Amino acid sequence: MGKELIQIGLEFLFGPIQKFEEDVDGNEITGIKVIDEDKITQDLDKEIGEKWCDLWENDPNETSGMRFDKAKEKELAPWFLEKIKQLIARLEEINDGSYEIEDMITEYLEGLIK
Repeated sequence: MGKELIQIGLEFLFGPIQKFEEDVDGNEITGIKVIDEDKITQDLDKEIGEKWCDLWENDPNETSGMRFDKAKEKELAPWFLEKIKQLIARLEEINDGSYEIEDMITEYLEGLIK
C-alpha cells in the first residue's frame, strides 16, 4: 500500500491541509488518524484557514460575488509563511510513515515577501 499524499495550500474555504473525506459528524478530515487526531495540527490548520478566509469579502461587482484582498495578502504573507512552516514541521514530526507532504504554497508566499 502506497503512502497518502497530504497537500498543503491555501484556497477559499479550505484550510491549508486539503481534506477529501468526512467523519461521521460531517467534519472534513484527511482520513489519516495521526493527522486528524493531532490537536496541534488541527489548531494550526484552523487558525491559518480562518485568517485566509478573512482575505475574502462579498463584492457584488465581481462575477464570483467575492473579492480577494491582494494587498492584505501581501501584508500578511510573512505571518502565513511562518504558520505554514510550523504546520509542515508538525506534520513531519508526527508522520508515522503513512503519508508524504506536498507543499504547494511556501514558494508562492516567499515570492510575495521578496
